[in-house]
This record gives sequence, structure tokens and C-alpha cells, in this order.
Amino acid sequence: MATFALLLTLLIAPGVQADTSLFPPREALIRLYTNCDEDRWPYGTGETFVPKTTDELVTGVAQRRALEERWRAYFAERAGDSIASTPAEAWGWPLAVRGRLLNNFLNPRENGPHEALDIFVPREGVEVRSPIAGVVVAAGTGWRGGYTRRGGFHYEGDGLSRRAGNGVMIFDPASGAYVYLIHFQDSVFVRAGDIVRRGQPVGRVGHTGNAAYPSRGRHLHFAFKRAGTACGVDGVLVAENPYRWLRAARARRAQSPPGIR
Repeated sequence: MATFALLLTLLIAPGVQADTSLFPPREALIRLYTNCDEDRWPYGTGETFVPKTTDELVTGVAQRRALEERWRAYFAERAGDSIASTPAEAWGWPLAVRGRLLNNFLNPRENGPHEALDIFVPREGVEVRSPIAGVVVAAGTGWRGGYTRRGGFHYEGDGLSRRAGNGVMIFDPASGAYVYLIHFQDSVFVRAGDIVRRGQPVGRVGHTGNAAYPSRGRHLHFAFKRAGTACGVDGVLVAENPYRWLRAARARRAQSPPGIR
């Protein structure tokens, strides 16, 4: 619990700017986000995995819940009546083009199912838009890495993480859910602490993180999590398949006039 006490001390320290007091470093936040379904997370530039204990999971839930209460108040203060929360049934389509949505949530990966969806685009640089109104709680740019035929995949730092590349994590204050959008170009338009509207541009599709593999194609990785029960711990974040909400959002986009898609 010493880590929790230290984090709260930093969060409520007087005279600290909003970004520092409310939004921990991306490495710490990513570790809270990857609670139970990914209980080993690589730190640094190498694939060194650090297992989580049950105590760490329980402490992480308490840390995250404390942050979420403050994010809700932060959103309410800054959004006021001008930005309403977004129910899942009213999500916006997260791209400026139609794209090709795959329902690959359960597709196998190295350490288990994918637990996210991929939306493929015809080219890099397609604008990524927030599907919800919320608070940007993590944003990473400047990812340094890539893939070469001789050396394979390599990572040298920055971005959100080794595998994510550049991207953003958005907290929905109404539902307590998280939307995780990754593999951006360096053009990330927002930072931690920004309030975003549904449909607001947040970046452009790139091929950072493990999307640098030549076989992966140009796509937006879309993950959705909210609190549930797993690993015998109540309150950890659990991935849910957002396919039905995204498919409906794409259908609504198709029915909208071209000028407001």
C-alpha cells in the first residue's frame, strides 16, 4: 500500500498543475489499464515481463477508482452543459473514412485472445476521431522503433508503449469505461487532461507499435474496457467486444450527410 499512498500524495500535492496532479505518467497508467487480462506487461525497450501479484491487482483497482472519481469531477467542471456524455448506442465512428471493420476480438495472439478490434484503412494518415465524449487520460507520441527484415521488430522508446506505439486512452465519465486507440502516426492531436467531444479528431492512422510488422496492414486498433471481475479480483478492467456498437456507428455515419460525417 506504500505505492498507493505515494501516488495519492503526488496527486493532491498543492501547487501542482492539472496534468501532473490528475494524470500519472503513461507507464503507470498503462499498468493500471492492463489489469488482469494482461497481468504481465513489458517495461522499457526490451520484452522483460513483470508479473502482477494479487496484492498489486487489488491496490491497482483502488488507485484507479480514486483517479476515476477525480476525472469525473474534472470532466463535469470543464464540460459543463456543453458536452454531454455518450452512451454506447450513440458512439461516433472513429475514422474519417468507412474502413474495413474486423470482428477479430477473439483472434489468438502471443499471450491470449486479441481482445480488441482492428479497422483497416486504404492508406496511412486517415484521421482518427474520438467515438465518445470524455477525458484523455493518456496520450503517447514520438514512438521510436520499427521493423527490418534482418533485425526484426525493435523498440527504442516513447509512444504509449512498445506494442501500442502512438495513441490515446479516453475515459468515459458516465460509464467508467475506457476507449484505447493506438498505432497512430506521430500526429497525436491531444494530450492527457484534454476534454474531447464525440467526433473530435485525436490523431491519424499510422503503423507504430507492433503494427510496424509488414504483414499487419494499416489499421486502427480499438479496445474497450470497463470494470468487472477477473482473476478473483472485483473491479479490474475487463475487455468487452465493441463490435455491435462500432457497426451501428458506421451505419449511422453512412446515413449522415457528407458534410457532417
